[in-house]
Amino acid sequence: MHLNHRNPNEKQGDSFKRQRETWRRAYAEACSLRERFPRVELVVVDMAFTDVKQMGTYSAQMRSFSASAKAFFAIACPRTLCLDGGFDLDSVVLDLLGTGDTTTTGTLECRGWVDPTRPEHARCLLQMHYRLRVFYGAPQPNPTK
Repeated sequence: MHLNHRNPNEKQGDSFKRQRETWRRAYAEACSLRERFPRVELVVVDMAFTDVKQMGTYSAQMRSFSASAKAFFAIACPRTLCLDGGFDLDSVVLDLLGTGDTTTTGTLECRGWVDPTRPEHARCLLQMHYRLRVFYGAPQPNPTK
């Protein structure tokens, strides 16, 4: 008699596969920075990470988005085993563009799961400290004038 017993790691692997596919689709559907924000030439994000759980050390990162790049401001959590986590900077970019400023800083916390079988310690909680800079292009001449 053969029992269909699934390895728990297989289920977790399926979850990571689903997560990758979700991110891939969202990225594929994103329009370019130029299409979404015509005045913006470049967005630069400097990131540093603090692990309050002291489970690992994560290198600082920098991402730049040129006008032709996808306007996709979601950053995956650098913790390898984090599921359904990451950092969404879309609202930060929108807020910064709304103020007309060129720089903002802040901290976001990953709300993903490291071990869904242990709810009391399951949240990732990795902190991302960011500095976001926006560079605007020269104003375009108005052809109606």
